Parts: sequence; C-alpha cells; structure tokens
Amino acid sequence: MAVKNSQLADLIATTLNDLPKQEFEVMWDNQDYEFCRIYQKERMQVDGGNEIERKVMLDHTGNARYRYLYDTDEPTVGEVMHTIKVPWTQVGTHYSWDKFEILRNKNRAKGFIDLIKTRRIDGLWSLAELIEERAWKTPTSATDELFPYGVPYYFNVKTAAGTVNTGAGFVGATIDYQNGTTSTVCAGIDAAEEVKWRNYAAVYAKVDNAMLKAYRLAFMKTSFKAPLIVNDPSSKRTAAKRIYTDFDTAAELQMLADARDDRVTGKDVLGNIKVDDTGLVYINRLPVVPIPQLEGASYSPLYTVDFEKFIPVVHDGYWMEEGEPMTDRGQHTTFTVFLDGAHNNLVTSRRKAGFVMHKAS
Repeated sequence: MAVKNSQLADLIATTLNDLPKQEFEVMWDNQDYEFCRIYQKERMQVDGGNEIERKVMLDHTGNARYRYLYDTDEPTVGEVMHTIKVPWTQVGTHYSWDKFEILRNKNRAKGFIDLIKTRRIDGLWSLAELIEERAWKTPTSATDELFPYGVPYYFNVKTAAGTVNTGAGFVGATIDYQNGTTSTVCAGIDAAEEVKWRNYAAVYAKVDNAMLKAYRLAFMKTSFKAPLIVNDPSSKRTAAKRIYTDFDTAAELQMLADARDDRVTGKDVLGNIKVDDTGLVYINRLPVVPIPQLEGASYSPLYTVDFEKFIPVVHDGYWMEEGEPMTDRGQHTTFTVFLDGAHNNLVTSRRKAGFVMHKAS
C-alpha cells in the first residue's frame, strides 16, 4: 500500500511539534550568538507598516528668554521634527527531507526523530550564523534594503568630513558601507546637516588607565535625562547596556582589571578579580562581551550599546514563523519546511544609544 504525501507531511509536522530529547554535539561557530539572544529576549514587536518609523526632535526653536517688565514678545514656530526611517528586512531558512529518507526511518521512532531534528538544527544554525554576521556589519550601500542596519551603521568612527575621528565627542557621522562607499544619511536623517544626529566617538591608543578615563567620560557624556519640568515623551523600555569588542581587547581589559586589583592575598597568584560564570570583565558595571565578528575589524572598535535606545525590532506575527511541510512539482519527493521573519535595528537617539571607542587606524 502506497504512503500518501499528506500522511508523511502530517508525520513531519507532528514530530516537529513534539521533539523528544535527543543529545548530540554541534560545532557552533560563535561563543554566545549575542544578537540571536537579543532578538528572542529583548526585541520590540511592531505591527505592520511598509517600514519602521519614529519621530525625533533634534533641537528647539530658542523661544525662551529672560525679560524686563512690559517687554513684548514675537512668537515664532520652528520646524523641529524629523522622521527616522528604517526598512524591514526579510530573513529565512529551510530544511528538507526526501520521501525515501522518511520511509526508511518512519517505523524506527528514534531514527526518524534524529533525522528530523538534525535537519532542523542544520537550517536554524545557518540562520543564526547569518543573523549574527549581519548584526556587526553595515548594509552593502546606502540604497541597500536587503540587509539590516548593524551596529557599525549607527556607531560611526568617521566624522561628517569623512575622516577618522582623532579626538572625542559627538562627531560620528559617516557610514562606511560594505562596497566601499560612504554616506552621512543615517535612517533617513543627514548627520552632516543635523549635528545632534551624530554618535559619540573617542580614540584610545591602548588598553590602559587613559583609555578607562576616556571610556568613563564617554559614559557620562552620553547619559541624558529629561528636565524635571518636562514630561519625557520618549518610550520607556527596561533594557540592558553591554560592551562589545574583539577577544584580544576583552582579554586586555581583564588584565587591566587584574593589574588594578589591590586585594591579592595568599594563594591568589593570578589576582582576586571577580567575574561572572562567563568569564566577562565589567566596566562601569557593564559586561564586556567578546564578539568573533569583531576580530580584525578596522580601528579595533569597542562598542557600548544601550538597548533602550538601540532597539532590535521584529514584525509582529512574522518572526521565526515555521511553516508546514510542503512539496514542489519540480521536486515531488522532497518535503521542505520554511522558517521566515522580518526585522531590523532601530535607533531612536544616536546621542543616547551608546558610543564607540576606537583606535586611530
């Protein structure tokens, strides 16, 4: 008696929904898969729209003044609102089985479960690698809407003039794209014209006390709060701040922490510095997370990201959507499951979303 494709599709779907525990090793390429974790646990969902939009007020009209008795006023209204525009990017993966593979294993429960699970992990691993890779890159060009706006898109080391920053301040304005072109337009707003749409950048020569001072100055200068006389109109999110860099810089920061430890006693030959179970060192109580994709990056960046203002956004109802097993006329014996989603990264304030420390070359 022949087995219908619909029966096999039901078998695949049922197994996917209730995969029993199976154990095997996977040779992961990333140590933490930081952005995969962020998109699952710290994302914001947005429902609908052709793109992600937010409003930002970059300056005021300057109407306030001290006055004498009986002074006259000349009321004015200025155009102070700008629109942040971030396109949706679509991402997906898939995994497949041939009908004969299923038939060979369907009566052996463990074998069939292994087959389903290994193919699914294969597809999801590829997706995780892609998400993580693109999180630490800019798009291909200024007109590219295929790839998301990664961390370097919002945290620039170059000034509005296109030269590498040599000091410290709100000077980050030029985006380096993957095809070698540059632009000062970030999420629809030109940082060359709007000085308050620039990120903070600061140079460090090496990991030492001078670098630590520059870091702490950057931390203080990017911490803005609304005055008590104004109800802050921005959306409040409970989100973490983290520091990201390459492994070598992270290790040097740990060594700096060891060198600053003045409580070495007895058997503490390698220092008494406290780190968490992941082995991370902390600056200003923020964890320093080493990122494989930043190994060998130009200017050795050290990014501090505030996820209250740097917001990973996914489309409501269309993130990690796993479809039903399907067949195709061109490959009638192949069953494929597709997994899709739409997402991007939205920064609502480049002055408050974090900053980048970097070397001069």
